[in-house]
Amino acid sequence: MHWERRRDLEGGKELGVWLLVDDGTVEAELYVESHEYRGGGFDVYTATPDGEWTHEGEFADVSAAFDRALDVLETSSHPLTGPGPG
Repeated sequence: MHWERRRDLEGGKELGVWLLVDDGTVEAELYVESHEYRGGGFDVYTATPDGEWTHEGEFADVSAAFDRALDVLETSSHPLTGPGPG
């Protein structure tokens, strides 16, 4: 199982998307999401295909949000393949 960055899924309010993949099956998703379009900041959260969400934090700036996403990836027991946050 490993994390991979999915730039093809990014756009709109999703600034960063990583998928936790096991033999081609997505086990979890990690998002950095912008709420600037409605006057807000940035959220980091994980989600599972079963609809379970974990809010990892709310941030005033994008750098702090990506730092939190990196923390989530680094503390995971699964490696990151490909490009990291940023």
